[in-house]
Amino acid sequence: MAIGPEDVFNTPARIEKAAFGLYNALQNAEFLGGRALIYIDQRGNDASVAAYFGQIPTFNLLSNNATVLAAWTGAYRTIFEANYFMANLQANESVIGADAASVYYAEAKFCRALTFYYLVNIYAQTYGYTADASHPGVPLMITAPTSGGDAFDPKWKLPRATVKQVYDQIIQDLTDAAADLPDDWGSAYATRTRATKGAANGLLSRVYLVTGNWPQADAAADRVIASPEGYDLAADPYENFNRPTYETTPEIIFNIAMNTSDNPNTNNAIGQHYSPNGRADISINPDYLELPNFADTDKRKIGDMIVTSGDFVYTGKYAKTTFDSWVPILRHAEVLLNKAEALARINAGVSQEALDIINEIRDRSDAALLPLPASKQALIDLILNERRIELAFEGFGMIDFVRTKRNIPARGAFQPEQDWNDNLTPWPIPFQETQQNTSLGQNPGYD
Repeated sequence: MAIGPEDVFNTPARIEKAAFGLYNALQNAEFLGGRALIYIDQRGNDASVAAYFGQIPTFNLLSNNATVLAAWTGAYRTIFEANYFMANLQANESVIGADAASVYYAEAKFCRALTFYYLVNIYAQTYGYTADASHPGVPLMITAPTSGGDAFDPKWKLPRATVKQVYDQIIQDLTDAAADLPDDWGSAYATRTRATKGAANGLLSRVYLVTGNWPQADAAADRVIASPEGYDLAADPYENFNRPTYETTPEIIFNIAMNTSDNPNTNNAIGQHYSPNGRADISINPDYLELPNFADTDKRKIGDMIVTSGDFVYTGKYAKTTFDSWVPILRHAEVLLNKAEALARINAGVSQEALDIINEIRDRSDAALLPLPASKQALIDLILNERRIELAFEGFGMIDFVRTKRNIPARGAFQPEQDWNDNLTPWPIPFQETQQNTSLGQNPGYD
């Protein structure tokens, strides 16, 4: 028997379960279930070039690549779920009332914004590629078909919005979400795996860094820091990755929760690829361990954070779990780093406050505190280096390089230096999509 929206959105309890489905949609095995973060780091610098991912880490993709299509489809499936949920909730809002509905809309908008953020960063040039971000982004699907027949209407064959339009939508969604989401969900587990004000504002601080809006990045970070939820650095960085401690650490703001029942299988789980106890596809690029200010006594470089297996060294962030590793999305450490970078760029001189934030993060890891650099640019470079140390293997690699207009460094003989604005730095639009939707334009270099 077919079950329609009228059967799902007819009681408060069923609407709540439908809302939980938004997070199931985020677990899409081809996208934020783990793979999207891997793709970004495979095209970064600190992870090794993994043969399993073919041409992805070597910037030599073809538009008919099966992974390119699967990731695109997976992302838009998640976006569709958010849009479809909101459309049906709106049609049945009287079941729960406007106040309760506003929270569910906020959750859906957060999930949509999060997915669009990774999607536009994979398939389009970075925001600063053009002065006004008017270059092609991705189709901005913010409504959903209401029936199977409606899905075939030509109106759904959207052209690519500009990168600015995509980011404007992301910012609007997150701003709306931050206004209506709660600070917490009543339990440590739910507060770290379900959208909150802290999660929306934290993601806003990241988004504003990409767009170069330093004051807004600083302000969004401040809202997280001032949250009554009391986010803080964990006593040890490994607590954020050692299940079950990461279910309650004060540092995690939002992760995509996984368990052995909803794992995305051996070929897709983030833990499988990074763990020496799993597929062990992705080891650490030795250059990462030699980054400046990354001493051998740093907690991020010793103990459970680093695992040696045979001739290779692996990150310990996913070593003890394979199928059920939570996908890391947002930590308090990142929010602090976002604020530090914003302050460093805003300040006409050399910001002592920005340095103090960096030293707070370093002190947590027993890393030597750093003196104030002599110049503003030297401080910015120090902060970007600290981001690499702290956030490695969590989906920041390529994005942090290209948003700051830095070429992606070479990885030995496997991959030469990649220009941040090269035609082949973003992925191609899937060939199948450009054939089915003639309104889509392909990225230059993939024609």
